[in-house]
Amino acid sequence: MSEESFGNLRLISSLTIILPLLLAIWKYGCLRQMQRKLFYLIILFSITELITNICWYQKINNLPVYHFYAIIECLCILSIYQDVLHKIYPKYLLPVLAVLFTLFCIVNMLFFQDLLTFNSNATTTLGFLVIFLSLSYFYALLKEVKYTLLERNPMFWLNAGFLIYFSSNLLLFFINNSMFTKRDEVSHLVWGLHAIVNIILVIFFTIAIWITPNQK
Repeated sequence: MSEESFGNLRLISSLTIILPLLLAIWKYGCLRQMQRKLFYLIILFSITELITNICWYQKINNLPVYHFYAIIECLCILSIYQDVLHKIYPKYLLPVLAVLFTLFCIVNMLFFQDLLTFNSNATTTLGFLVIFLSLSYFYALLKEVKYTLLERNPMFWLNAGFLIYFSSNLLLFFINNSMFTKRDEVSHLVWGLHAIVNIILVIFFTIAIWITPNQK
């Protein structure tokens, strides 16, 4: 994939976040707690995409942004799952994970992968963590006695989006620093596939914001 094609795909991937962002603003008064937390994650995602794209087109290293983004993203995701996993895990588990992950990112940033290096250790760890949370949520659904319409459950759509995104990109995050250190056609192709998966995640974001949750 050429650099121009990759740049266009990257731009499209970044612009898709505008749809759930505008939708969440329009429906903000009707959003439930989980959807509002997703809205804050979408805002974080939008700001990050804006900054990294500006850096990309200005030929400025945008990797420092991802070091801090990983921490805040993890905190937002853990906050979302805190409300839905309390029945199968102790309440203190996710806050402890938040602290441990933050400390891990700081140590990784200071001693292993500095701000000018892609934080593959942090993103890979976050991927494993979110996959664990996603599978835990599906397990929690299986344990529910009552029947619910999953297609009317925004958390179901968000959880599915997380599982698809992080499981698809886990290997890419892990091997990026060893195999894709230069901008070439192979690197653009692999990260282009990442952009496509990113678009799929945003579609799941949009569905999770759009639908009306089940009444409890």
